[in-house]
Amino acid sequence: MKSVLVVSTLAAILGLSACNQQDSAVEAQQKVDEARQQAAEELAQAQQDAAKQSAEAQQKLDAAREAARADVAEADAKANAKINSATSEAMDVASEAQGDVAEVRADTIKSQADADYDVAIAKADADLKVALEKCEALPAGQSGACKDQANASHEIAKANARRALDDAQAIAKDTQR
Repeated sequence: MKSVLVVSTLAAILGLSACNQQDSAVEAQQKVDEARQQAAEELAQAQQDAAKQSAEAQQKLDAAREAARADVAEADAKANAKINSATSEAMDVASEAQGDVAEVRADTIKSQADADYDVAIAKADADLKVALEKCEALPAGQSGACKDQANASHEIAKANARRALDDAQAIAKDTQR
């Protein structure tokens, strides 16, 4: 009778410890799912912000183009009234308008590059969170290497985003010339 009681107690303890391990895996999966959800929300917000910034920059560019067209049209009307002096004036206004458009185009490129950079960084951060949560679910011996790989991937993504931003800024600078 005593051995039956001991065996029953051991079976109950082993059964409970197996349940705890299952709960740990479920908790880990839940954390990964929550991290994915949060990452998706943060990425969606970053994309929404980037789209808003891009739309605002595009509106500025369109307005600048329209203003430039209006300036050129006004200069042409003056040129018809005073052919000799107005031709020179029209050239000056057109050049200035092109400079304004180039400046706004450069600003648009910079704004788009900043927005793209923000999205890339948000995505890299979100991917890192998800990867780290997955690493937490791994056995201790594999967790460290997994985290190192996740951090390395994050740094590469950030470096790529920075390089793209720098390239776009160089293009914007060239656009103003």
